[in-house]
Parts: sequence; structure tokens; C-alpha cells
Amino acid sequence: MTDTDRDTKSSSDDYSMVLQPLLDIPKVRHTVVASSDGMLVAASKDLPRDRAEGVAAMSSSVLSANRATTNEALQADPDHPVDNPVETITAITALGTLMFMPAGKNAFLVVVGERDMPMGIVAGTAARQARKLGEKLMSVPARATSSTQS
Repeated sequence: MTDTDRDTKSSSDDYSMVLQPLLDIPKVRHTVVASSDGMLVAASKDLPRDRAEGVAAMSSSVLSANRATTNEALQADPDHPVDNPVETITAITALGTLMFMPAGKNAFLVVVGERDMPMGIVAGTAARQARKLGEKLMSVPARATSSTQS
């Protein structure tokens, strides 16, 4: 096991209590937590790290594109835009369903499942868990900066 694998395992373990209720829902395959810039924060244990990182990065792009599209299409007065945060995005494909949901100000949750996963249960549980994730992420202290002088 490499240091990177250990770091991912520790990170995912830190979030397992928040992710597990989603994974307990029938037909949910994976969960991913990512920063708004697409960096992987945590993922369900059975999703390989490289795939989890890909989901995190591409999901960030999906959320950004959705926000830009809805802002362009829905702003009543483009000269005076109003805040238009994305609440939920659901994508249903031949391979399955993805639900994207913000988790705090700078992160989001992705739930991956079968096409027929119970969306009402997933949405309600994801909203609760995203709120917990947002609180958890906001309570993490900022990284220490070096105090070298020039």
C-alpha cells in the first residue's frame, strides 16, 4: 500500500459515517465527495482511487457548466445577476444514475447508482448527508502556513 493509498483510506475512513447511510440504500453503488475545484476529498471504499479522482474532476465541470447554463438561461436581468446556486443535478443514462449535490460552500457530493435507485430516498438522505459534510468540512482547521521570512 502506497502513502497515497493510505492517505485516501484515512480520508475515506474519516467520512465513512457520513457516506455509509447513502451506501446502505439499495441500488446505490458509490459515493464521492469532492472540493468545488474537482479535488477528491473522499470516496466509497470499493471505488478505485483513479476512478474516484476522475468522478471528482468531471463532476466539478458538470456543476460549473450547469451553473453557467442556468445563469445564462434564467437570469431575468443579466446586468444585475442574482445568486443562483445549484441545489441538485440528476443525470440518468443507460449505465445508471448520478446525483450531484452541494455539500457546504466549497464541496459537493456525488451519489452513483443503478437507473432505478429510489430517487426520493436518495435525495432526502443525500441532502441530510451533504449538510453534515458541509459542517464537517467547515470545521476542519486551515492548513498551517510556513512562517519563513524573506
